[in-house]
Amino acid sequence: MATAKTAPRAAKTATEAFETLTTTSTETVRENLDRGIAAFSEASAFGKQNMEAWVASATAAQKGFETLSARAVAFQKAAIENHVAATKSLMTSKSVQEFAEKQNDYAKGAFEAYVAEVTEVSELFQGLAKETLQPINERVNAVGQLIQTAGR
Repeated sequence: MATAKTAPRAAKTATEAFETLTTTSTETVRENLDRGIAAFSEASAFGKQNMEAWVASATAAQKGFETLSARAVAFQKAAIENHVAATKSLMTSKSVQEFAEKQNDYAKGAFEAYVAEVTEVSELFQGLAKETLQPINERVNAVGQLIQTAGR
């Protein structure tokens, strides 16, 4: 008789334990799924920001190279015009002395113009490098912060 009375109680206890286990498992799975979805959304947003940084970097590089190209064309055009003018001037020389003076003046001016242009182009390259790498550096810093946050 004792077994007949304890069997329903044991079945009820087993049922309650099973329901508790099922409820707890369901909640745990749901929490893990929610965390996984949130992590996936965060990773997706992070990837999108990375792509935007690469696009910004490429855009800055393109603009910089356009500026450098235009600058090079303008310098070459001015150099050719100066060369033609110097050649005409040299052809009108009345003496070897005058020819040598004009040649020296032209060479000195051309060299100074070249050095000035190289200095300015060098500065443009520095600015181009900074502008091009800035978005990528920001993303690298974001990765570093993410790693530090995850390590805590």
